Amino acid sequence: MKVLDAFSWLPAKEISIKELEQIFIEHLNGKYEGEYKVLLEMPDNADKNILNSRAELIEEGKDVA
Repeated sequence: MKVLDAFSWLPAKEISIKELEQIFIEHLNGKYEGEYKVLLEMPDNADKNILNSRAELIEEGKDVA
């Protein structure tokens, strides 16, 4: 699995996309025991948030699926 983009509460200087990818892969494999809490859940208003995020990414010139 490859993380192409991520939204995080942490700045890039604190944790990189590569580190996020590794945490996610370890979590999915049941091997993650680090300091971060990993949650896989759908937040309230996710559909609206997805559309808003999509629009912002397009404005930044990013390709969005």
